[in-house]
Amino acid sequence: MPRARIPRALLAAALRPLAPCNERLGLWARNAAAALLAVMTMMILLQVFYRYALNYSFAWTEELAKILMVWSAFLVAPWAYRTGANVSIALFVDALPRGFRLLLQIALNGLVLCVMLLFLREAVDFWWRGFAVTSVSMPVRMGWFYTVVPLGFIGIILAGVELILRDLLSLLDPQGDYRVSAPAAPREGE
Repeated sequence: MPRARIPRALLAAALRPLAPCNERLGLWARNAAAALLAVMTMMILLQVFYRYALNYSFAWTEELAKILMVWSAFLVAPWAYRTGANVSIALFVDALPRGFRLLLQIALNGLVLCVMLLFLREAVDFWWRGFAVTSVSMPVRMGWFYTVVPLGFIGIILAGVELILRDLLSLLDPQGDYRVSAPAAPREGE
């Protein structure tokens, strides 16, 4: 086996289980985030109705709505990063030569990984400290609400590893197409 094929085979072997796992987790998290946004919207509408129609206000809806918004953002972040659905400016990057663009993507994704690993360490500490604090309006420890923060960072790290593997494979095999497919519009019932 030629030397160039060994790293490519190792990279492909590492990508094979990671890509479908990231795809399934990403779709699940995206759909869960959409469901949380729907719950949050219904909860806010209920709060508005009670406050203005019945002159009664729930104490817990605002805090829970904020928590659901944070959960939605952290759940959808790994999927958006993996599929490129986040905000980006590709005008100048697309004009670069393919090899340089891939090296730049590897460097940027490596930087994202380093930052996410630092954030993950802080997030675990933040999550753990949250179990010492009780919510102001609900009898729940804040650590349960903070659980999504380290989970979101882990998801972004897994997506970053996958993207780096794909870019390395693209460098080693210029004829191969190792890009993540663009996110499709959600089908009804998905």
